[in-house]
Amino acid sequence: MHTSTPLMRGLMLLPSLLLLLLHPGTAQQRTASPLTLARHNAWLMFLSDARLSKRWGLHTEVQVLRTRTSELGYQNVFRGGANYYATDNFVLTGGYAYSQVVADDTYTGATGAEHRLYQQLQLHDAKSRLRLHHRYRLEQRWVQLRPGQDFTYLNRMRYQLQLVLPLLGPELSNGMPYAVAANEVFLGFGRGSGGRLFQQNRAYLGVGYQISKASAVELGYLNQFVQLPLEGRPELNENMQLSLCFNPDWRRALPVGK
Repeated sequence: MHTSTPLMRGLMLLPSLLLLLLHPGTAQQRTASPLTLARHNAWLMFLSDARLSKRWGLHTEVQVLRTRTSELGYQNVFRGGANYYATDNFVLTGGYAYSQVVADDTYTGATGAEHRLYQQLQLHDAKSRLRLHHRYRLEQRWVQLRPGQDFTYLNRMRYQLQLVLPLLGPELSNGMPYAVAANEVFLGFGRGSGGRLFQQNRAYLGVGYQISKASAVELGYLNQFVQLPLEGRPELNENMQLSLCFNPDWRRALPVGK
């Protein structure tokens, strides 16, 4: 099964304009509130896409967001979902995520728990040495804007563009280091958004090592620009991100000649 070329090109090229229009610098110019330099954090992440059959797989994700203190927090995120492989490079996902916030009275931007449903589309372009990954995500969120408050329903769209470049050869293979760069824009819409389209931007730059066909490790810098929902002011967080990626292929091999 192959997706049409015009559709693929459209889905890949249109968000480039979106990234330019909604760059954090542009969003900052549109608000009179001063920028707050908040925290230097460490993000520990486990990401997994396990292929179970020709069409189906499982997505698992665990994020532990630590502050510069020795205690865990301030946020932990757990996400799971079912992947549908229309092709090897065109993947649809639907699932659930839970965000657990560790109480921190010194951080005015902290929210309570969050339950989230999401639908996702991923496109992978690996025809050249530079690999492009496009991720489009739609989220339905039930959020406690303050710990202990009632849940508020919010809608959000996200688009991420990721580039991966092998450093020692034309293809990413076992034992190969690579460079990775990404940018993700968060947009709010509908009732409860407060009229603010732009909500967040995450810019990432890192290096990785392909341990095996199924596993890799990455270390990088994540710049997070956030428009806080209640304070109405922008905030800039600087994060060190350590990621373990595990993407096994558990499809049963076909007998020779099949």
